[in-house]
Amino acid sequence: MPWSADLIVRLPKDLLLNSISELLGRMGFKNYEKVSNESEWGADIVAIREDPIAGTEKLILLVHDRGLASSKDVNVFAQSIERHKAHKGVLVSPAGFTKDAKLLISQDYLGRIIPWDGEKLASLLNNYSVNVPEGAEKFFTPEKEEKEETLEEFELDAPLLYDFSHSELMKRVSEHLTRNYPVSPDEIELVSLSLELSTAYIVSWELTGAEKESGKAIIFSKDDVVLNAEEDRELSTPLKKALLDGRAVIRATERRIQNPVSPGEVALILKGLVAEKRGVSENHVSIADRRKVYLPAMALMELRIGENRGEVRVNLRTGGIDVSLEPLPQEYFLEKARDIVEKETGEKPEEINVKTGERKLKVLGRTRRFSFEVIFNPYTGKLVGLETLMSDEALEELLKSLYPSGKVLSLEKTKKEAVADLLVEGGIVVVGVNLRNGEAREVRSLPSPAEAFERAKKFVEGNFPVSGLEPKEYRVIEHKCLEITLAGEAGVAKVKIDGATGDVLDYYVVVSPGRAGELVLGRYPGYTIKNISEENDNYVVEIEDNEREVKVLISKDGKMLKEKDRVLKRELAEKIAEEEAKKIDPEAKVEPLVLSDNWTAEFTGVTKVGTLTLERSTGRILKVEARFTERALEDLYHRHLRGKYGEDNLNTERITHYKDRGYMNIKVSGGEYIYYARLDTKTGETIEEDRVPKKGLTARIKQMQLEGKYK
Repeated sequence: MPWSADLIVRLPKDLLLNSISELLGRMGFKNYEKVSNESEWGADIVAIREDPIAGTEKLILLVHDRGLASSKDVNVFAQSIERHKAHKGVLVSPAGFTKDAKLLISQDYLGRIIPWDGEKLASLLNNYSVNVPEGAEKFFTPEKEEKEETLEEFELDAPLLYDFSHSELMKRVSEHLTRNYPVSPDEIELVSLSLELSTAYIVSWELTGAEKESGKAIIFSKDDVVLNAEEDRELSTPLKKALLDGRAVIRATERRIQNPVSPGEVALILKGLVAEKRGVSENHVSIADRRKVYLPAMALMELRIGENRGEVRVNLRTGGIDVSLEPLPQEYFLEKARDIVEKETGEKPEEINVKTGERKLKVLGRTRRFSFEVIFNPYTGKLVGLETLMSDEALEELLKSLYPSGKVLSLEKTKKEAVADLLVEGGIVVVGVNLRNGEAREVRSLPSPAEAFERAKKFVEGNFPVSGLEPKEYRVIEHKCLEITLAGEAGVAKVKIDGATGDVLDYYVVVSPGRAGELVLGRYPGYTIKNISEENDNYVVEIEDNEREVKVLISKDGKMLKEKDRVLKRELAEKIAEEEAKKIDPEAKVEPLVLSDNWTAEFTGVTKVGTLTLERSTGRILKVEARFTERALEDLYHRHLRGKYGEDNLNTERITHYKDRGYMNIKVSGGEYIYYARLDTKTGETIEEDRVPKKGLTARIKQMQLEGKYK
């Protein structure tokens, strides 16, 4: 079982630290130990190794096992490195690092803090052949079996300048393929990996004589030499690592090594270049050490992608990826589609053709009874979709063969299934047909229309005031219920009956207008019908007898009946009003009555006028409003003046009637005096009265005052 990022995330910390300790030993750290108190040290492992060039190197390592490592975690670890005077530190975070943490390491702690996520650590453990601890499988149950790999381990005689991991390479290639082709990572399998390596040499050199200078050069070829690689931003870190690493182990099916420079040419190339660049003799250039390294140059991968094969060439120096992958041949899909269709429908295709697309390939055609569409991934051969559909003719033929005497009442189709309601002897059957393969099944049985009609009639006539209903029509609803329509002179009804139990699920009953009138007259004996109209879900039945007119509201199902209005007939109301008015004034005449909330009658007599209000249904007098006429009030006041003041020659100069206030102002001229009065129009009584002499200065002043008072 190889190491993987998922396994590292799930493995307990103590087991993981044991494996990391073994890894450090294989990387050249001969002295290492786990610390007793991680919180005190801020580290899990302290390691020391001796290097002939760099000298003693002290390293601390911390495993961060609480999710993604943040920038705060990085800063805290950096403080631990300073506190323990370590040269560098390895921060292991199996779950990975936040974006801010990665940026902080690359800017502030480059070469000082080395980040290992789960993928990186798994790659190192696999490359250095650190075995997975026994019993680790109980902490990790992969979703599927790992693809069997046919890679071999090759131990090189020198370290790698740049890390190489076949699993990382496979991950990059898989990401490239999934971005550019309709394939998924789990469909990509490595068949073989041919790795091309190129040798290079790290040479420590120095100038002797007057000009002192030293450096570490990397010779890639005769024309590609970096004299001071330790100062190069891209090469400084790989250089340090390569000087500390031992022999590298790579995994591949084949390796090829190119030697641009032979070992014997190294000194000649370097000394000649330094002498030329610095303007000194080659004798002043001294070589202190030389070390060979390997550069991963090119990887040729053969891949199995579903049912297909492809090749990928990866330039490991530039990162360029060149893919050679073609769609599978059409013959492959035609043959595969034939087998799939026959297995699904039981019939061989009679017509078949191919429609190609960039990301999908469709095989279309028909069998004797079905049309079909089979969709494949053109690059992997994977079946993406299958649609088969029975033709209408074949469906009709199937139903007729199953129920020769049956009659199709309704047919509902979707893409995958058809449901038919068939009238057969003894009832109705609901049949479901799988339109993809023609399989039919009887879903349920419903009662016969005759039985359903009888149940509906019994229910309606037993619960509503209707009778004599006869069957009119029926239909099947949602393949579960029967809707029965009954009709007759008394009304119509629709009843929904459960097909499984025969129970009434719902109903709708409307009695006829004639039946509604009969029901109302049954409650109002002695009345006759004037009119029947509709109002929303009710009938309005207008009836009358010798004295009254009544409006009755009856629901259309005939169950609810209530009186909406009752009105005394006009001729009776007019007779009562006329009798009441003559009691007030024998000479009174009544105007035509007005019906609003109640009957209203206005009357006019010789001495009085007014309004009578009669209750609308009984004619009972509710209110009497009567007042004297202006002429009657004038006569009353004249008689008053004759009797009180002995005036004989009276002349009315002005009358002002305030009907809304209920009084009348009057000015009367007598022999010696002028009389002013305010009279109550309802009772005729004098509310207020004044008199003033006709002549004299003070009289005139008083007259002016009274004119304003009795205006």
